[in-house]
Amino acid sequence: MKYRFLDVWVDDCIAHVLLNNPENHNQFNPEMAQELLSLARDVQERDDIKVIVLGARGKCFSSGLPAPDDAEDFSDEAYSALTLACAALEEWARLPVPIIAAIKGYCASLGLSLACIADIRYATENAVFSVPESTWGRVPAGGITQRLPRLIGKGPAMSMLLGGDVVQAHQAFHLGLVNKLIEDDLLWVEACNKAKQLVNMSTLSLQYTKECLLRGSELPLEQALRLELDIYMLLQTSQDRMEGVRSFLEKRTPNFIGE
Repeated sequence: MKYRFLDVWVDDCIAHVLLNNPENHNQFNPEMAQELLSLARDVQERDDIKVIVLGARGKCFSSGLPAPDDAEDFSDEAYSALTLACAALEEWARLPVPIIAAIKGYCASLGLSLACIADIRYATENAVFSVPESTWGRVPAGGITQRLPRLIGKGPAMSMLLGGDVVQAHQAFHLGLVNKLIEDDLLWVEACNKAKQLVNMSTLSLQYTKECLLRGSELPLEQALRLELDIYMLLQTSQDRMEGVRSFLEKRTPNFIGE
């Protein structure tokens, strides 16, 4: 599928995805939101993609939804973009493969909602994070009210969600919103290098570990521990698990096949 507002290519089982609306700070318009939705559904149906690297063209990751022109303004296009974006973000949240986000410049509104779905977030020192919807008289959307507190804690999230606080890159790193700060010209390279590391690991192990983390965080502790044990026992009979044992004993690099 060809995209207008996304730049997508797959190489060595890694899907590289760049938001491609740099003239408008990679804002979410209906077309981009629809393309993100279609891409997520496409990835779910493919078995040749093991990792996704997500970044953006231009100077900003994404400013999300545009600010309203006045208090009464909420156009049909903005509503369509929001509806499609929420559907797209939920599809991205269901992706079983690891997602690595490379963030620079503004990462706000629905852009931050998308970044929060990523499993690993790298950022440049000029990255800026915010959820401005409350200052516009709107409720933040795209799952940000649930995912952000789970990442950085309720207190810091409240300051961003209710007060519209802007968080700079170094503070985001200390809060755990960002995993690593990287120089601007090395950001995409480092994210791709991490993807290359993950793609050589067991697909089953990565996907089931991600399932434990995401599903388990929504369960009571006892049920989450049961889920972890059940998945652990399930993987005991996989070929990848046996290959991992053999490669360790034979002191060689494992050759995982995802089975």
